[in-house]
Amino acid sequence: MRAASLVGALFLMSACSSTPPVVVETQTVRDYVEVGELEDVKHIRVYNHDSWSYLTDDFVIYKGRADNYLLEFRRRCPELRDNSRISSDHRYDKNRLRVNEDTLRGCRIGKIYPLTDAQATELRHLGKAPGEGN
Repeated sequence: MRAASLVGALFLMSACSSTPPVVVETQTVRDYVEVGELEDVKHIRVYNHDSWSYLTDDFVIYKGRADNYLLEFRRRCPELRDNSRISSDHRYDKNRLRVNEDTLRGCRIGKIYPLTDAQATELRHLGKAPGEGN
């Protein structure tokens, strides 16, 4: 019985000590924007089937019909990863996302940077080891 308890405890300790998943740091994304000299725009055209992917509480990659954009929020936005805190979106024009006016999951958009497909892929893989999957 004691040996089984010891094996179980060792198993739990090894599971807890495994490497945590890599999280992209907000400063890393800000550095990417600065080094890449990304230029921001004031608004973008949106469509019904657009989507977004989470990077940090401050940034998401917004996938439009044919284009990618990096959205930066005016404040940290934990609502992006916490479904219990979602606020309704405010849009002044259903066909556009505008800086300082519109929200995504209740968080006001502070900046919008157009991205190429390569830049969007690179941002999704920041902080990951070469060859590491999604």
